[in-house]
Amino acid sequence: MSQIQLSVSAFLCVELVAGALLALWVAVRFPSFGPKALRPAMALMLVAMCLIRAVSFSIHPLLHVPNGAYLALFGCVLPSFFAVYLSAAWLMRILAAQFGGSGGGGHRVPSR
Repeated sequence: MSQIQLSVSAFLCVELVAGALLALWVAVRFPSFGPKALRPAMALMLVAMCLIRAVSFSIHPLLHVPNGAYLALFGCVLPSFFAVYLSAAWLMRILAAQFGGSGGGGHRVPSR
């Protein structure tokens, strides 16, 4: 039986895509969930960016714990990617609503 080995960078790319897909699912499945104004959405985006920065400092000590690599990858990296993508989706939703909606909205042009 052969084992498939995945490099750390390839696994991080898989987690990056998984975090984006999870955030997209939450944003689409629960459209009424999340901030309703621009300031809270921007604050959440700032908090998520600070979170991903703080997680980068906390990963190194976790690697010295038994099975700490799994804890770092699934307990820190994936949730932080998810938080950044979800806050970005909420911010884009609010910005789209501010500029007249997305898909079929905007300024009406009379036809002749």
